[in-house]
Amino acid sequence: MPDADTNGAPISIRNGRYSRLTSIYPKPAEGEEIPISFLLTENRKIGWSPQEKKSVYIDEDTDINSLKRIRNAHLVKVFNWISGRESIIELSDQEIDAFKDILNSEDEESLLIYSRVKVKGKLKSQFSRAKSEEPRRRLLSEMM
Repeated sequence: MPDADTNGAPISIRNGRYSRLTSIYPKPAEGEEIPISFLLTENRKIGWSPQEKKSVYIDEDTDINSLKRIRNAHLVKVFNWISGRESIIELSDQEIDAFKDILNSEDEESLLIYSRVKVKGKLKSQFSRAKSEEPRRRLLSEMM
């Protein structure tokens, strides 16, 4: 198939304007939506490293004195249905509470949708539920 790479993602998604939706840390623009499935969540400490000029995860052997802006973050591992692989979404305490409310809602048959909305000039993560277009999967014994 000429328009697909080795991972199965279409070239238009991999190289085009949607590459930010298929990365390991997806960042949808305002109004864009990513269908996801929840896998697991993990609490981690993160700090800004001036030497590496990026955020790093803090382990037992990490020198905390060299880091700035140390914070707790919730890493949510999800299956990204656009890319067809696992992705990680970093959430704050307020965002994880909203995510858990949506996750525990009574409509568990529907698909989770990840998007971001602008609140006071910053993009914040937002989750919602959407009805799945595919048929409901069930056992043959349930149908009989």
